[in-house]
Amino acid sequence: MTDISATLIDFLRASVNGLTYPVLISNVLSVTDVIFTTACYPNSTCRCEDQYGWSCDQCLAFESCDNITDDSCGCIKAIPPHGPFCQPITNLTACPTPSPTPSMRQLFMTIQLTTVLLY
Repeated sequence: MTDISATLIDFLRASVNGLTYPVLISNVLSVTDVIFTTACYPNSTCRCEDQYGWSCDQCLAFESCDNITDDSCGCIKAIPPHGPFCQPITNLTACPTPSPTPSMRQLFMTIQLTTVLLY
């Protein structure tokens, strides 16, 4: 779910925390656990729950609203249209290491050629 109020998120969190799992939905479907990973708010910021984070590419693509540390951030300023949502911190992809920028150096050489003629 996206774009719901903080009050509703807290209500949902409290509701699922009080359940005994598994919850039988039908004879072929049951809920074994509910884990909140991401909360997106009406102001379009999305925050990760504890032990979850946005991957580096998501932090850069959707502008982090906190510091990018250890290749992740905990908040972005947009709702990703197709996911992914916050991932376990242990599974996040590292930020690419920028290639070193070659420095421009000028090199001047003087070459002296000596011609030797043999008869």
